[in-house]
Amino acid sequence: MKASQLREAQGAGRLTQRINEEISEALRRRGLGHVPFYSEDMPTSQYEQVRVYDATSALGKIIEAAHTPGDDEDLTLREGIDGEAAGLLSQIRALIAE
Repeated sequence: MKASQLREAQGAGRLTQRINEEISEALRRRGLGHVPFYSEDMPTSQYEQVRVYDATSALGKIIEAAHTPGDDEDLTLREGIDGEAAGLLSQIRALIAE
């Protein structure tokens, strides 16, 4: 979504670091996350894109884990790969090894 849509939803006149912090907090209160992951990295140009996602969903947990280094997060990422993707990876590895 365009950053301007978030700005309008916040009722702000222009995007600033402070407004981005308010937008980030408002999204978090609603169980939503955003990429760029940190409010200080969010755009101040209304034309740039921001990805908004449901932080409570399986995909949201994977996005959050990808942005947070750690053993638990690594486990979440590994568990996020379903059997089909893991099988495809194994096939590719086998082809490369031949």
